[in-house]
Amino acid sequence: MDNPKYPVISYSHILSELSVNRKDPCEVIRELISNSYDARANNIEIYPLLQEKGFIYFDDGIGLDESQEINGITPYVAFFSIGKSTKVQGEYIGYKCQGSKLCFASKKITVITRCQGELWWRYKSIDNPKNNLNEKFNISSQYHDQPWEIINELFKRPKNQTRNVIDQLNKDFFKSKFNAQGTMIIVEELEVDNFSAYYSSDDYGSQIWSYLKHYIRFNTRHGDMRILRPANTGFPERRSISFTQTLGYNDQCNLFLWSKKKSVYSLQKIKAGYPYLDKPDQTEEIKIKTPSQISSLNNGNFSARYCSTFLHEETTFCIVLAIDGHRRALNKYEELSRKGQKRSGIRLADQRGVFISCEGVRICPYNEIFENSSLKEYCLLDEAKAQSHYILIINGSFDVVTNRNAITDASRQILKDSIFLDNIKKFFDEAKRQLPVFRELIERLNKENQEEKLEAYTKKLGVLKKGVQNRNRFKVKNIEQLKDKWIIQPEIGEEHWVGALYTMFSHLVTVDSPYANLWVRPLTFSGVGLDSIAVPLEENSLKDIVQRGLEYKYNFSPIDQYNHPFIVTNFIVCWDMFIPENEEQIEDVYDYFGYVSLTDELKDIGYEVVNIQSRTGEIHNATIKVISLRQLLNKTFDCEWIMPPTSGKSS
Repeated sequence: MDNPKYPVISYSHILSELSVNRKDPCEVIRELISNSYDARANNIEIYPLLQEKGFIYFDDGIGLDESQEINGITPYVAFFSIGKSTKVQGEYIGYKCQGSKLCFASKKITVITRCQGELWWRYKSIDNPKNNLNEKFNISSQYHDQPWEIINELFKRPKNQTRNVIDQLNKDFFKSKFNAQGTMIIVEELEVDNFSAYYSSDDYGSQIWSYLKHYIRFNTRHGDMRILRPANTGFPERRSISFTQTLGYNDQCNLFLWSKKKSVYSLQKIKAGYPYLDKPDQTEEIKIKTPSQISSLNNGNFSARYCSTFLHEETTFCIVLAIDGHRRALNKYEELSRKGQKRSGIRLADQRGVFISCEGVRICPYNEIFENSSLKEYCLLDEAKAQSHYILIINGSFDVVTNRNAITDASRQILKDSIFLDNIKKFFDEAKRQLPVFRELIERLNKENQEEKLEAYTKKLGVLKKGVQNRNRFKVKNIEQLKDKWIIQPEIGEEHWVGALYTMFSHLVTVDSPYANLWVRPLTFSGVGLDSIAVPLEENSLKDIVQRGLEYKYNFSPIDQYNHPFIVTNFIVCWDMFIPENEEQIEDVYDYFGYVSLTDELKDIGYEVVNIQSRTGEIHNATIKVISLRQLLNKTFDCEWIMPPTSGKSS
């Protein structure tokens, strides 16, 4: 080929897609925190800029090297690139190198960085990066020996709140905290609706419950689910040690959020680790009742903890079970919003149940794990009423989709693997043996489940009983045993009742009846395949040559495909039907079709299906009688039909 052609990739289009906050307005903070942990930062500082709808983010990690390539690219260039990363899957959560692109959905981004041994700071500012940054854009950094001036230049006329931040990030800050290495990212006018509602960190007035603060604790690497703090939370000390030995575990990074408390701005330290509730103190423990002792689980203040690790396909997985009764969770998670109470904006209901975590970061709910038969004993934990009492987090090196808000199909296959699920069951079994609270919770849920099912069944039966008196009915006046007995007519979905009525009346028809040949005696009834095998009224033999195939329907129409083979069917018995046009075509799902024939024998009762053949031309010589049982009863017997008024009241 003389002139080869190649596909064209639109950098700006892909960047426009990647930079959108699809799941949460604070996603960008989650991604930057993950990058800071990967850069081995000891300290992270986050400064929301509410008046500029942006933020300043700093970490003292290794910085963005612009000279030494790793995996064919430098860390600095990788920050601005798509799909190229210096990280390796399984060692870092940010290996896709796409999370940082969330910064680019802004009016301006400025990056200031420094690596160990460099004399000056490097920086780069880009206006409207989502639109301007592309494969031809020069991202080479500039050098500066007074980077605090860069900040002053960016915010020439700062408003009060921003002025406080700029005063904090002065020359002393750069000389003390940002002197050797680190990275600062300054984002202005981030594309987030209602910015201040999510990014304010003021612990004052209406902002007492900061969304950003609690988002960091519940949804980022700093809220690592593996950091258990057993002395406070009650997790088994011995077992929690194995969590500290998993890849990427880090409980030493300090994170500070710039906050205002009673009109005073300062850096507030955010605890590392997922915010598991503290174990009950001695005063609380005295008052606590176990699941078997309380009248309602919803009022439960019980608490229990269990954790473990297991090896699967050479990967160590961590699993945590934190049980806190519904009432305790409501009382102790004061910062979380719940029905009728808006607090931080992070909902309590979204923090309960089963979750998947990747390298410590909680990714997504995964209650469908209970759909597997091997966890049948614990499947009731999937119900909403059960989820309100616990959180179960399974952590591993799961592969995640681009925006890291869900796991990939490959990860789902791991979660469905029988050996993996055996380990989950083993964990539940151990927790059940070790924790009386968990054991009682399962027993109580089982008991309530049975009681609810029984109550629902009883209620349904009561409705059916009351409904009987409002249903259409009939009497058969010329049969002595039935002349004073009401018989309820079938309704939609009651094909079995159609079959039962046809069977009963087939034994009451005399052979000299003019309609005797439309009645056959069913010998069987099956829930699978064709409903009945029957024989003619006068036949006493059970030979297969005299047997007939019956199917029962509430109604039947030629426009619907028949769900059994025509070639094994002799009678289709419906309760009622619409009589179709003569010679109308009718087919089954087995590639056979035939034609409607309106005969004198079946006038006002039904019709026959004749000339049955396959699509390939095979001829089936038999015919099928399609019968309305209601009309057949009316013709064969002396029936009295009653239709109660719909406005009537139950007695």
